[in-house]
Amino acid sequence: MLVAALAAAAGVATTTVAATVAQAAPGSAPATAELFVVQGLPDRALDVVVDGRTVAEDVATSEVVGPFEVPVGARTLTVSDDGEVVLESSVTSAAGESHDVVVHQATSSSAPPVTTVFDNDLTAVPRGKSRLTVAHTAAVAPADIRVDGEVLFANVANGESLEVVVPAGTYAVDIVPTGQEGPAVLGPLDLQVRGGSVTQVYAVGDPEAQSMNVATHVLSTSTSGSAAPDLVDTGSGGQAVGATPAHGTAWEPVRSLALLR
Repeated sequence: MLVAALAAAAGVATTTVAATVAQAAPGSAPATAELFVVQGLPDRALDVVVDGRTVAEDVATSEVVGPFEVPVGARTLTVSDDGEVVLESSVTSAAGESHDVVVHQATSSSAPPVTTVFDNDLTAVPRGKSRLTVAHTAAVAPADIRVDGEVLFANVANGESLEVVVPAGTYAVDIVPTGQEGPAVLGPLDLQVRGGSVTQVYAVGDPEAQSMNVATHVLSTSTSGSAAPDLVDTGSGGQAVGATPAHGTAWEPVRSLALLR
């Protein structure tokens, strides 16, 4: 499974399926947002429903589907496996926002799956650089995220992430138990990042079940011509080195939430 993860990360691959969930009325300005759904549950092929409408079917582990254009406000996301509802969550967006909604395991693999929403920051990056996000969405206790052997984010909990701006190139990314050199829970992965992009990497799966993997989502963004430091640490949760906390939003499954029409 790790060999497949390395291959996926090295190629910075992502699967996308475009769909429109709702359209603005004729003559009015669109008041919409966009959602991508990241499938982080091992050994499943999931169907994705937004506000009662199926937008993707048979989504395999580590696939990213979208963008799905949705009206602003609270939307109901329902994920099912062979007709059985896995979870339902409410996702709220404002006009023009873009989010990755990751369906993944909780820290305990025996707990019900959860969704965590990560904002897609599409603001300009300096020319020749990329915004790299690494998120902990696996059935693993709090861990350290390392880039090129350096701990950039310590004690990261399930549902939290690290964001850095780096020069385009190849980086070794791995996740190790908090305060330990190893063995690695995932990686090291040789991750290629290109300039003028946002690269989001989600660790998914359960090491005890040997199902650890990565889902990678790459989005293009504009660039600026001004110079910038080689590394700027930001991120969410844990203890980032020189970083300001700001994390994704997690929803526990809502068992009886009625679908919005």
